[in-house]
Amino acid sequence: MILYFSGTGNSRYIAKNLGEILNDEVISINQYLKSKKNGNFYSEVPYVFVTPTYMSRMPIKVEEFIKLSSFKGNKNAYYIFSAGECIGNAYKYCKKLCNENHLIYKGTTSIKMPANYVLMYDVLPKEQAKSEAQKADSEIQKIANHIKNSQQINLNSQMAGHKSFSVIAPLFNSLMVNAKGFQADSKCIGCGTCEEICPLDNIKIHNNHPTWGTECIHCMACISICPQQAINYGKKTIKRNRYYLDD
Repeated sequence: MILYFSGTGNSRYIAKNLGEILNDEVISINQYLKSKKNGNFYSEVPYVFVTPTYMSRMPIKVEEFIKLSSFKGNKNAYYIFSAGECIGNAYKYCKKLCNENHLIYKGTTSIKMPANYVLMYDVLPKEQAKSEAQKADSEIQKIANHIKNSQQINLNSQMAGHKSFSVIAPLFNSLMVNAKGFQADSKCIGCGTCEEICPLDNIKIHNNHPTWGTECIHCMACISICPQQAINYGKKTIKRNRYYLDD
């Protein structure tokens, strides 16, 4: 069983491709987070968790969901991260989750995907980003072969660097990760796309305009998918590209 969380499509792309290769069930964690429900899963094949990394760890809300959910049947667990660069010490959190859920840790690895954190830097234009994403296909196939053969997967050294990110992650999450900077300008048509896609049910449309609550995890879904490019984070994102990988 493949369970994934995705903001702008990278992890979804990996999960669905893995599902096709392995002929395995693919389930979105987003729907559980949005409805604030924990999962009760049963699988006869290994559990494969696919998520992005936020400051060298999986999104905290996803960690909490996995910790509070139940996983029966097969006890092997693999962790695959989509990342623009490195994932630091993310594997340590995965090992801890396995211990807490009584799962057998089968390894952590990462797949390089186009970066999406438009709040900090510009991202690739759409077609170029899509082309970059497709370069991951061979790596996805390689990982699928390991899972199919019940082999351990290991993080490649190029994606493991910058472990210092793990040290500053708690500070970054507590001080910087919030929705205070998000706003919609006059181009907004009140279509509700942002409300629908927000995985934490943190956006509501009032008077044909979105408002943000306090549950934001900076997944970049709302700012990236807006069909009018009406959502910005302060003024810094106004002239930047948006990255959203369609199904």
